[in-house]
Amino acid sequence: MSNDFALPKNYQPDPTAKSDDTAAIPKKGRIAVKLDTLKVPRASELVAERLRELIVNGSVPEGENLPPEKELVMQLGVSRATLREALRMLETEGLITTKTGPKGGATVHYPDSTNLTRSLALLLQLEKTPFDTILEARRLLEPLCANLAAERITSAELEELGSALQMMKQNLADTKMYVAAQLRFHLGIFAAAHNEVLRLYTTSVGELISTQTARVGLSEAARKTGVKACESILVALENRDGGLAARRVEAHLRAFEAVILK
Repeated sequence: MSNDFALPKNYQPDPTAKSDDTAAIPKKGRIAVKLDTLKVPRASELVAERLRELIVNGSVPEGENLPPEKELVMQLGVSRATLREALRMLETEGLITTKTGPKGGATVHYPDSTNLTRSLALLLQLEKTPFDTILEARRLLEPLCANLAAERITSAELEELGSALQMMKQNLADTKMYVAAQLRFHLGIFAAAHNEVLRLYTTSVGELISTQTARVGLSEAARKTGVKACESILVALENRDGGLAARRVEAHLRAFEAVILK
């Protein structure tokens, strides 16, 4: 018996019927595609990026002037307005300072922690960050710096800490001067860790805390306690005992928090 399928002899195809194959073929039409809007950089942003590269790669060292405005306009093929807007961007970033006049121009500067501190302070204010959260951040980060510093600190850096400590002792009666000396001591620990990322962030956090401390004030008893704590930290660093230095820093910061958050 044949297995081939055969149509009946009286079969007549229905002209209105649609075959299954035809129904399976999708109708032609446009494919729905969603594209994000392209953001084309402004000319001033491109100019700022080009000049920023010159500064970052050292083509124009710190303290030197960028080429004169007229020369930059010709080389970049942009208008004076575009160039000046780009220079304002770089000045806001702390990469240059501009001066008008015959001897003026755009002088290159490397930004320091002040720029980061200012931006961080603004962001924390906008986020409504509680002051105790900032204190907590330093209490977590500075012991880590102290541990690294015990291993990496140089003789010159130990001398700097000793000098800052002496300044603290000499200004026990002056809150503003004492707080400045105490910040100098803590900045010395951050620097002695020889980790630039930690140094930048701990420096900014430390500067924010010192500003608030100077505003609130410290009793003379609290200042004397702070001097003793810093003396013990310095001894641990001199002995290259990272674990002890970290513990003493944490204890010092906890005692400080208890006073400042009263």
